[in-house]
Amino acid sequence: MSAPPPHSGSAPNLSTLASEALDLTLSDMSVGRETSFSWQAKTADIDGFAALSGDYNPLHMDDSYAGENAFDGRVVHGFLLAAQVSGLIGMALPGRRCLLMEEKLAFPNPVYAGDTVVFLGRVEEVHEELSLIILKVTAHKDGQTVVRGRVTCKLLS
Repeated sequence: MSAPPPHSGSAPNLSTLASEALDLTLSDMSVGRETSFSWQAKTADIDGFAALSGDYNPLHMDDSYAGENAFDGRVVHGFLLAAQVSGLIGMALPGRRCLLMEEKLAFPNPVYAGDTVVFLGRVEEVHEELSLIILKVTAHKDGQTVVRGRVTCKLLS
């Protein structure tokens, strides 16, 4: 598993990346355009997501159970990580004009409370005739890939 591409300094937090959704248009999109941000998983995030989703699986809620099953602690829900991807596309790339059309994500390694995860979205394709962009999305912690996938967004006019 490869580490994220180098970038200067640490990635900003999504809340500092854009306090309001960026207003990028299709003409602003080009292959290679990218945005990254960091997010630290907290126990309160796991608890809140369990309450929101109804997913109280002991892998997410019980340190002992997670440990008995070869994990280092409670595992962050995959869809909590996907929610961070939603923040990336809805706030930063492409931002306010984004309509999520399709998302395919994999979660090859676990994330635990206290981990800092760096998310990266990169434009891979631009389809002007359909007002669509396809983003490659990855997230890493300590050199390990924890999310990888592709997202298709329609840009509203």
